[in-house]
Amino acid sequence: MLRDRSVACICLLLTALAWSTPITLFEEVEGIDNDRMEWSCPRPILSALPDAVDLDALRVELIGSPNETVKSQHPQCRMLNGTQLVLGLLSLAGALWKGRIWWLSTAGARAEKKFERLHAKTSGKPKGMLN
Repeated sequence: MLRDRSVACICLLLTALAWSTPITLFEEVEGIDNDRMEWSCPRPILSALPDAVDLDALRVELIGSPNETVKSQHPQCRMLNGTQLVLGLLSLAGALWKGRIWWLSTAGARAEKKFERLHAKTSGKPKGMLN
């Protein structure tokens, strides 16, 4: 069984991965030579809703440069980045929820340690103006 602290850390890791890693595996687009295309997507945290890709303009660019590789964002990036952003928010909410449960469950132990630390250094003799 995982502890609340471990689950919170895993959720934070998943949030970082979802927000910082762009998806690089795409479906093929009809009417476009995918061997000559270099598809990309921006990071979801930097561009939640990237610009839409005009496929007709992309086809014209492919026809205009027959031997070159064309770089472009994939048409699915707009949907995928929004999905990744929502998944990251859900994971962050899970991390905050489990982190709060862990923090509240360890409050008593932290208070006892603080109490021991505060009272361990006293000698029992009055200090200051009471001398």
